[in-house]
Amino acid sequence: MLRTFPLAAALGAAVLAIAPATAQRAPAGLSASEKAQGAQVREQILREFGGAIEGPLADYVRRVGSRVAEVASPGARPGDYAITVLDSPIPNAMATPGGFLYITRGLLAMMNDEAELASVLGHEAGHVAARHSARTQRRATLATIGAVAATVLTGSDLVGAGAQLLGAGVLGQYSQKQEYEADTLGLRYMTQTGYDPFATASMLAALGRAQVVERGTSAERNRGASWFSTHPLTEARVARAQKLAAETGVAPGSRARNRDAFLAAIDGMTWGDAPEQGLVRGSSFRHARLGFGFDAPAGFRLQNSPSAVQGVGPDGSRFLFSGARVPPGRALDDVARDTWRQLAGGVPGNVQVNRTRVNGLETLDTRARLNSRQGTVDAGVTVYRWDGDGAFLFATQAPAGRLGAMDPLLTSFRRLSPQEARAVGRGLRLEVVTVKPGDTVQSLARRMAFPDNQLTRFLALNGIENRPLRPGEKLKLIVNG
Repeated sequence: MLRTFPLAAALGAAVLAIAPATAQRAPAGLSASEKAQGAQVREQILREFGGAIEGPLADYVRRVGSRVAEVASPGARPGDYAITVLDSPIPNAMATPGGFLYITRGLLAMMNDEAELASVLGHEAGHVAARHSARTQRRATLATIGAVAATVLTGSDLVGAGAQLLGAGVLGQYSQKQEYEADTLGLRYMTQTGYDPFATASMLAALGRAQVVERGTSAERNRGASWFSTHPLTEARVARAQKLAAETGVAPGSRARNRDAFLAAIDGMTWGDAPEQGLVRGSSFRHARLGFGFDAPAGFRLQNSPSAVQGVGPDGSRFLFSGARVPPGRALDDVARDTWRQLAGGVPGNVQVNRTRVNGLETLDTRARLNSRQGTVDAGVTVYRWDGDGAFLFATQAPAGRLGAMDPLLTSFRRLSPQEARAVGRGLRLEVVTVKPGDTVQSLARRMAFPDNQLTRFLALNGIENRPLRPGEKLKLIVNG
């Protein structure tokens, strides 16, 4: 989470003027207008999903994706498709018109071979070839991708129109028919490229395990900006992928999977939050570089992004934390007023204002009771002056009468001491290990950098059962950076 990203960009519904990406020739069969349409939202996607990863990993993903994309668009040349690895822990892949394909490192971490990577990129290339994303964007306002962050408050009038952009905008959910069509096309592309078509089904199974690795349980899937929110996963879809693969006549395992090459490419990749964007640890958030931290109440689930930190509590209470700016000559009141305007269309008439100091920081706390689609809720905007024109704020929401339970969160925001900043650590990374004689799933799982459910997470990460390991096979671990 970067404090230089204002809340207005995280929650606002205003159309942004976006600098175009580097000009590229439109892939065969795709128009220049579609290329321009995809380029228009590229910077928004990069901003919301942590920017682009460059280097050997990105080059490897581009090579695999280009081979599949060339089949999707006959006559396309390497480089016609813009294939980007996003520095985000959220498992996701997406496509926009004109051949722009994106995949996050969070999704790469769940894969186990190159054929699974080809299946996802083939699926997204299928959306482009069938012009699914172009139709979706023509129906939508090209508004900030940062509205994804507003889903933390979905269900309340507090968000207004902004939270609806995810469903109708650039990352709009595809219909079942479109998903099935992209599955069919992607499987066809990867098979023609020489990959094992059964990797489509195994990739879908890997996606189903993503939250088991993250949380150590089979809890309800994240409803934020994950792949699930735009590519619904069902048992019928997995079974259909198996059936399509069988109909190719290709025997399982007889085509390329390229497991070793893929694992070599992702070895050492960051897992979870990137340290420079701050780190979530349980219900706490620490940003060593910017020097601040806060602690959510017990039971809250936190999700970090470059633009905001979201939190959801067991009773439906929610918060969004982001940076803001206080222009010269303006006060915290102006920041709060602008935020209420973004979230609720204006400052409620019954707003309560409290001026105080929290851990030495000038603080403005504003609260109001609102009517929402889900009934009466209490909402708040709390702004802290940081330095110069910099500020941070929480937008909070709770069932009526329960907003006071957020007080420990709001009073926990503080500057980190040098000792606390050093203790934050360097985050986590993915390490590929070769199984040695005597290694077991239990012994390797104990090396996972989690305080609980190590075995469950290890098995889910690698997509294996609790079985004897084979010396020489390669498996993934998540370790301290």
